[in-house]
Amino acid sequence: MEDVVDRTRWKDSEDNLQFFHSSEAWYSFRLRNNKVAWVDSVWFSQCIPRHSFHIWLVINNKLKTQDRMAIWEAGSATNLILMCCPLCCYDRHSRDHLFFQCSYASEVWETVRERVDMGSVNNTWSSIMGWMEHSANSRQLERIVCKILLGAATYFIWQERNNRLFSKLQRTPSMLSQVIINTVRLKIMGFRLARHPNHMKILDRWQISKKDMISDPG
Repeated sequence: MEDVVDRTRWKDSEDNLQFFHSSEAWYSFRLRNNKVAWVDSVWFSQCIPRHSFHIWLVINNKLKTQDRMAIWEAGSATNLILMCCPLCCYDRHSRDHLFFQCSYASEVWETVRERVDMGSVNNTWSSIMGWMEHSANSRQLERIVCKILLGAATYFIWQERNNRLFSKLQRTPSMLSQVIINTVRLKIMGFRLARHPNHMKILDRWQISKKDMISDPG
């Protein structure tokens, strides 16, 4: 048509013509899968981002554990044969072994889970995943603290594994448990909590006084 300025249109993933936006282009190109049941147990507003990213890797079994490295045939055959878990010095470690069936990791898990309502969750990854899927949509403070604790536990267990492989630093299970507990405790202290009886019980369990908290008059 004469005297009409040409205009560029973008056909989106549903074949609709619209103005171009970079966000629409990304949405059209990116790989999309169905939403997983555990997503809100990993990514939630109170999470510690680096811990959430790490546990996302754990869930997808993307860490460089020895069982995966053996499949890749990394290093010499002799080195692979000699591989053993740096935490318990027994057998080649895997995702399920490290979180938390290894005797070292199991002792840490048994200690830290006493601070939260996860007594029915044993030290197998399948049990932990079942809890994450069941509790993902919960907004209760107790469940939020559990999610933070789980993220911190997996993060620091992996950190201890790396320390033992690449440096001479070693912490006992009780020392590492205290690091995890202190991390979660500091995170809770940053919450704005109403003066609800259930919230006060959680603060008592974590040995947090009211003066340590950011007060919320609600």
